[in-house]
Amino acid sequence: MKVVLDITRLLRRSSQSTPTGIDRVELAYARHLLGSRHYQDDAAFVARLRASTWYLDAETVAGFVDALASRWKQSEGKITRRELVAVESFLDLTPGVLTTLDAAPARSSLPDMMPPLKRLLSPVNLLPRLLRRRSSKGAVYLNVSHEGLNSINGVRSMVRGHGLKPIYLVHDLIPLTHPEYVRPGDAEKHETRMRTVLGSAEAIIANSHHTLDQLKSFAERNDMSVPASIVSPLGIEDEFGMDAPVEAPAHPFFLTVGTIEPRKNHLVLLHAWRALVEKLGPKAPKLIIVGRRGWENENVIDIIERCEKLGNHVLECNRLPDVHLRRLMKQSQAVLFPSFAEGYGLPLFEAMALRVPVICSDLQAFRDIAGTAPRYLDPIDGLGWARAIEEYARPDSSSRAEQLQALQHIRMPRWSDHFSIVDRLIEAVAAPAPAPLPAPSWRPATSAERTRALISAGERLEGARPSFGFAAAQPHSSTR
Repeated sequence: MKVVLDITRLLRRSSQSTPTGIDRVELAYARHLLGSRHYQDDAAFVARLRASTWYLDAETVAGFVDALASRWKQSEGKITRRELVAVESFLDLTPGVLTTLDAAPARSSLPDMMPPLKRLLSPVNLLPRLLRRRSSKGAVYLNVSHEGLNSINGVRSMVRGHGLKPIYLVHDLIPLTHPEYVRPGDAEKHETRMRTVLGSAEAIIANSHHTLDQLKSFAERNDMSVPASIVSPLGIEDEFGMDAPVEAPAHPFFLTVGTIEPRKNHLVLLHAWRALVEKLGPKAPKLIIVGRRGWENENVIDIIERCEKLGNHVLECNRLPDVHLRRLMKQSQAVLFPSFAEGYGLPLFEAMALRVPVICSDLQAFRDIAGTAPRYLDPIDGLGWARAIEEYARPDSSSRAEQLQALQHIRMPRWSDHFSIVDRLIEAVAAPAPAPLPAPSWRPATSAERTRALISAGERLEGARPSFGFAAAQPHSSTR
């Protein structure tokens, strides 16, 4: 069972100091294929560079992936001691409680990506293309990053010329459903990507039922059919587990995590905080905004930098290593996600994995995984957000206590859960004559683990005992 993973994005992004969410997904797939006994010597890798498809030596890919994972992991610790001291001071924490967690690595100690890149792309490691084409005939081709899907003809030529069976992971359709939140031209590019997916896929992986529903709607509008599809939620890193308890801070605070850009809707929080400060004065809770500055955020930055009323109650923290983020999440009253649109929403699920309350926009992408546990609000209901934050800030908050209780009985999906579904899909597609899959119609509420070789999104398992539960308690009616 030959599987070929496209790692074009990892090569293109290897010079960056920090990964995006999609970078993390492609990296997780590469590490799974390299480390799983399920594939052994059957994992292969390709990259599409300069309009050509290059087959890459798996052993050298492993060295490249290890170096890249190490670099990205160490790079997240580049926050300075001064920045951590500022967070401690802002929250009135015991001096050193954050600065002593983990020492940031010296810049010179970060892995240099040039040596593994040179080895990976060396002519010695690029086997003859005709030989690789023959050995990959009938292999499953995995593209999990939307990379290179802007060229319908290019993908079709590669698939047909190399005899591949494509499986695509679809992350979201935000550029098509909310074009106002992406850069000019991105909507047209994404439409081409989705047409490529629908026109060439043997099967599709969606990260949520919401994403799959949107893809089906796009296909219907464009008179296209949807190939066999499954839903497999993305995984949370194991480090977002039940860490040791932390002491409550002297002053209640909240976190929001996400790039500062219009789609994330930081404005509703800032206006809510202004109202809280005007009402409660020094007793108003505090807010830490964790995320890099994105695009078209001038109005948000102006309020953060120039609003004197918020000066002692709002702190912008552009970078925060996971070890510090986990600690602050567990100390916070709740983590806030007022987004207008999301493809998945991994930071929300990371917070829930830590048993931290969340207040979030009422989006189906959130409900698909989080179920009824969070406090849901309309993203434009500023007064509603102010009331909920004030309520959760109280030490005797019954709503917060109820959510904490609900969080004790859920488990967020891990990467092992994601791949247990994906591996079965790959097996079915790789089979000489895979059985047709039923159209999806049922929405699972309690199981992300399957007990058959392949269960399509929509096929219910009667009498099957789920091996782990999502947060949702009911079937749903309808993604740093």
